Amino acid sequence: MSTVSVVVCSHLVVRYALLAAALESLRAQTRVPDQVIVVVDGDDELLKKLHDRGGDEQVLSTGGRTGLSNARNTGLRAVTTDYVAFLDDDATAEPAWLESLVAAAASSPDVLGVGGRTLPAWESAQPGWFPDELLWTVGCSHQGLPASCQPVRNVFGGCALFRRRLFDEVGGFDDRLGRKAKGAAGCEETEFCIRAQRLHEGGQFLYEPAAVIHHRVPRQRSSPRYVLRRCWEEGRSKALLRVITRGSGRARPLRRRSSLGPEQDFLLRILPAGVFSGLRAAVRGQPAAAGRVLLLLLGSATTVVSFVGAALLSARRDGAAVPAPESPQPARP
Repeated sequence: MSTVSVVVCSHLVVRYALLAAALESLRAQTRVPDQVIVVVDGDDELLKKLHDRGGDEQVLSTGGRTGLSNARNTGLRAVTTDYVAFLDDDATAEPAWLESLVAAAASSPDVLGVGGRTLPAWESAQPGWFPDELLWTVGCSHQGLPASCQPVRNVFGGCALFRRRLFDEVGGFDDRLGRKAKGAAGCEETEFCIRAQRLHEGGQFLYEPAAVIHHRVPRQRSSPRYVLRRCWEEGRSKALLRVITRGSGRARPLRRRSSLGPEQDFLLRILPAGVFSGLRAAVRGQPAAAGRVLLLLLGSATTVVSFVGAALLSARRDGAAVPAPESPQPARP
């Protein structure tokens, strides 16, 4: 029987109660993890509370504020199981979450990893002006994702499972990407999945909507300002992702449809569908629908403008090298 670990990363003691709830949800899994690792990124008070808690989790520290990618790599170095899953510290997993991920991963040797469905747990109710198509800005699964288990270009790291050996073969998460102490950047999982599929011809990642977690959305993120900021950071991250993936020449090229295919699909299919649906609702007397349409258009435009600006800046630098990641290879313990 295969074994599985779960890595949970956290960086703020004020999130301790949320982290404790996440760990309790792991205890209630129908497929109990063989190993749970908690990585603290630069908060000594949180580290002490976890040690005082006396749980059976393995608690590690990065030694400073190094960012989410490095925190995940720190956890990976301690993993000794066949599979490794990641859960956000402000999320709780439904009981069948881990079992569903493992079952999908075990369905074929070509499956490199599996992502689950992330539902928003709003601290206040979801605003009427918030379009479901932009739920990705608050770390949740957005409108337009598959309704059944399907191959995808990449999974989202806060609700995902991978074959552990994949990180020995491919390397860890690139710490040039991902959230830092400041900012709302991302795309570290996207870059990793692209790198993995370049190395493993025929390998694929799956989206399994039956594997569900509930991700907390705090009140301060329920604002158009935060959504647009997150869209801006995403555009910049995608531009850096493009530089990194184009600059990696040691592996075979990824299939053309997989490079920026999901982004193109969003702009060409999901965005128009969301706009038309919102306009129809507005005409039928739902004023909030007009707000959803406006934010959907503004958010998408902000992401595109940010991406183009960052890409032009990169080109203007005449192909200058991007600094190498500090910890790309999570070695076995």
